[in-house]
Amino acid sequence: MYPHPPPGGTADPLLGQVLGDRFLIQARIGEGGMGVVYRATQVSVDRPVALKVLMPQLASDAGWVARFINEARAVSRLTHPNTVHLFDFGQTRDGLLYMAMEFLDGESLRTVIARGPMDPVRVMRLLMQICSSLTEAHGMGIIHRDIKPYNIFVLQPPGSPDFVKVLDFSVAKLIQQGAANPAMQTRAGVVFGTPQYMSPEQGRGLPLDARSDLYALGIIGYEMLTGRQPFTAAAPLDVLAMHARTPPPPMGNVPEVAQRIILKALEKDPARRAQSAVEMHEECTRAFGELTGTTGRLGSSWPGMPGHVTPGQPMPGLALQGALVDQAAGMANLAAPPVPAAPGEAGTVLLQSSQGVVSFARQGGSPVPLGGQRVREPRKHRKADTGPTSNALYWILWIVAGIGVGLATYLAMSRWT
Repeated sequence: MYPHPPPGGTADPLLGQVLGDRFLIQARIGEGGMGVVYRATQVSVDRPVALKVLMPQLASDAGWVARFINEARAVSRLTHPNTVHLFDFGQTRDGLLYMAMEFLDGESLRTVIARGPMDPVRVMRLLMQICSSLTEAHGMGIIHRDIKPYNIFVLQPPGSPDFVKVLDFSVAKLIQQGAANPAMQTRAGVVFGTPQYMSPEQGRGLPLDARSDLYALGIIGYEMLTGRQPFTAAAPLDVLAMHARTPPPPMGNVPEVAQRIILKALEKDPARRAQSAVEMHEECTRAFGELTGTTGRLGSSWPGMPGHVTPGQPMPGLALQGALVDQAAGMANLAAPPVPAAPGEAGTVLLQSSQGVVSFARQGGSPVPLGGQRVREPRKHRKADTGPTSNALYWILWIVAGIGVGLATYLAMSRWT
């Protein structure tokens, strides 16, 4: 379920224990830089969770524990559908720090990429979802700092293929702030991250903003489209140097519209990249439309645009396939836009209206919203109305015309008699 397999042949004392009187630990399913991930059950509600138990030595630093609580509290407010949900966090009486997250039944993007280069349409669909997740986080001042395929999960729920979940927000920041023995040092300061996915400014230890996450997303996009990473070397510092100075290798026969997005994200100067996840989402959406031939324009759909709901607050919405429509804010959040069908088959059209973006299933030439109500077509495609009002007007005109003809006939006969 999670990326790193547990080491074989070791007994784990936490298996079968109830952590913090809340979580029954059932199986060890992963291990990473901060600790171990278990499959567990939240006893009070009988809910499966992924329980991350952090390294015991981290709890010995009171300052780090305070930062952990502050960061976990911030991340717990993330509610975007494409972000893994943090249910609970805390510290046990024994001093163990833990995070309880939703349990994901899927596979990491690393596993997906290992199968070879991916279809550009599929890549755009995945990138849009990651951008949607990042938009909410960036709007709350949370920078991920460790965007990489292992931290992106791809689920296959019924009706929503390739549904993305982004993991481990702010974990990299916590390690960077609290690690006693950082993995790398540069003259500019402490550096933490995965070298293959680090922006030039992150490699130099400079302050980071949202554009650093977008650079890492460009690396992931390059890898999904080509099946290889753009910058590789034996030594991590050599990889960081390539991020800072070396142009990305040619992408081969990848469609130009997809290449433009990736190469812009990989600009060395942050000012030349997309300036927000909203902007990159819009670029991917336009590319998705060009690649699929869909009509209309699909806009951004999360905080950062005027009229959006307050970041971190629950969204009252109507779930549709490929969209979560927030009726209160008049907007829509693209979760996994369906791929349009082949010509002649029932397909999908994405339209922009005054109430935001809505996904429609086209059946027999008539757009039918996936929620089940009929939706008016764009004006240039709209046929004349034939509802009750139009029918009543039709009969009134016929009656008036009949009266006029009858009156004219009566006057003509009166003149001749």
